[in-house]
Amino acid sequence: MKDPDKPRRAIAVLHSEHHPAAYEELVCRHRLNIAFTVHTDAPAVLAALIAVQHALEHVADVVVIPHLDMLEPGTPWWVVTEAADLITGTQEYPLWSAVTAQTRRKR
Repeated sequence: MKDPDKPRRAIAVLHSEHHPAAYEELVCRHRLNIAFTVHTDAPAVLAALIAVQHALEHVADVVVIPHLDMLEPGTPWWVVTEAADLITGTQEYPLWSAVTAQTRRKR
């Protein structure tokens, strides 16, 4: 069982136009310990794969991407949830939520 008082290990994916105050607020609210930060303006497919690679490499529990909002079905960002929890500017998606979302869409 995870200790709710212990900060979670995270990586951050920051777009060049991210808002530092919004990023800091997410880090504080979700009690994140940022192990690595990626600065990229790459297309979503590539940026999502970069996020997964660094989440695995840094053994992160969370990937925080403050410039994203609610994920649309079929967006490449869902792949991140196969490696870690995903926190966007407006939502939190737990590990494996992509599998759950795909199962719901098939019904």
